[in-house]
Amino acid sequence: MKILWLLTFKSIYNRKIAFSLSIISIAISVVLLLGIDRVTKTTKEHFLNTINQTDLIVAAPNGSLDILLNLIFHMGEPLKEMDYTSYQTISKFNEIAWAVPLSVGDSFQSYDAVSTTNDYFKYYRYATSKNLEFAQGGDFKEFYDVVIGSDVADTLHLKLGDIIHLSHSRAAHKHTHANRDFHISGILAPTGTPNDESVFFQLKADEAIHLEWQTGHFVDMHISSDELARMDITPKHISGVLIGLKNRINILNVADKIENFKDENLKAAIPAQALSKLYKLMKNMQEALTLISVIVFVAAIFGMISTMLATLNDRRREIAILRSLGATVKMIFFLFGMEAFIIVTSGILVGNITLDILILINDLFLNKALQISYLPSIYESFMLVIMVFTAIAVSVLPALKSYKNSLQDGLMVKI
Repeated sequence: MKILWLLTFKSIYNRKIAFSLSIISIAISVVLLLGIDRVTKTTKEHFLNTINQTDLIVAAPNGSLDILLNLIFHMGEPLKEMDYTSYQTISKFNEIAWAVPLSVGDSFQSYDAVSTTNDYFKYYRYATSKNLEFAQGGDFKEFYDVVIGSDVADTLHLKLGDIIHLSHSRAAHKHTHANRDFHISGILAPTGTPNDESVFFQLKADEAIHLEWQTGHFVDMHISSDELARMDITPKHISGVLIGLKNRINILNVADKIENFKDENLKAAIPAQALSKLYKLMKNMQEALTLISVIVFVAAIFGMISTMLATLNDRRREIAILRSLGATVKMIFFLFGMEAFIIVTSGILVGNITLDILILINDLFLNKALQISYLPSIYESFMLVIMVFTAIAVSVLPALKSYKNSLQDGLMVKI
C-alpha cells in the first residue's frame, strides 16, 4: 500500500502543473459552493432578524408588507398617517411593555430621515436580540440633535458635532430646511440593517420644523431656531408605532384589540410574519445561486477528469511498466482513485482556506455586521463528502481507458 501511495505522489509530481490546475479548479468550486450556501443562510437569518423582539407594528390600514417596507426598510409609497393621540392611548394598554413612535417622510441628501424618541435606541433589537450601539457619541440630548447610521457617516465623511440640514419629503425636487441647523450627537455602529442608512431626529423637532408647512407650501414665519425649540409642540400625526408586549402570548389578542380600536381605524402587523412573506419573494434568487454553484462543481469535476484523460498519453509507458512488473487491474484503478482523492481533498482544503480568508476580509473591511460562519455546517460537510466520492467514482473512466491500452503499445519504441 505504501508503494502505491509513493507511486501516486511521484506520478503527480511529474505532472505537477496539470495537477495544480485541477486543484485550483476544485478549490474555486468549493469557494462558490460553500460561500453561496453560507452567505445565503447568513443573509436569510440576518434579514429575518432585521427587527427582533418587536411584537407588533401599528400604522394606518395597509398591508403588512407595506407597513414593514415603509417603517423598517423605508421603501415604497408613503403610508397614510395615524393620529398621535391614538399612539398615546394604545401605549397605555396593560399588555404593552413599551411603544416607540416613528415618523418617516423626510430625508437628508439620499438618506431617509426618521423622527422618533430615545426609546428607539433603547428597545430596537436586531439579529440575535442585539441592541443598537453607538460607535461614537450618544442619543438625543438637545432639541436639534440627530443620530446617523454608520453608512451615512462613512459615505459622507461626517463626524460628531457636524451640522446637517434635513429636507422636506423624499422627492427629487425637495425643499431643504436650511434655516434649521441639526447637530450630529451620535453615530451608530454597523448593524447590517436599514438603520445604517438612516438619520434619526426627535419627533418634537420634526413637528416643529414643519410648522411652516401647514398649508402644504413653505411659508417663512421668521421664527428663530431658539424660539422654535422653546415652543411647547405636540405632534399631531405619526407614521406608525413599534410595540413590545409584556407577554408575547397576548400578541393576537392585542392585535385584534388595536384593529378594533374605536378612535381610529388601524392595522397591527406582526413583523416576523411580514418578513417571512417578504423573504419568499427572494427565494428564487437564492435557488438560482445554489444551482450556479452546483454547476460550477460539476464543471470542476469534468475538468479534473479531462485533465486526467489528457495526461494519459504521458502515463501510458508508466502504466505499461507497472503492469509488466505485476501490477494488477485493481492496482491500476486504485492509483487513479488515489490521484482523484488527493486532487479533490487538496482542492477542498485550499477552497476552505481561501473562503475563510475572504470571510475575514469581509469581517475586517466590508460588511462587519454580516457574521458569516468560518466553519462548515453539517449540510456543507455532507456536500464535501459527496464531492470526494464523486471524484473517486468518475476516476474509473480514465482508469478504464488506461487499462484498455495494451502492454505492447506501452512498451513499443516509436521511431
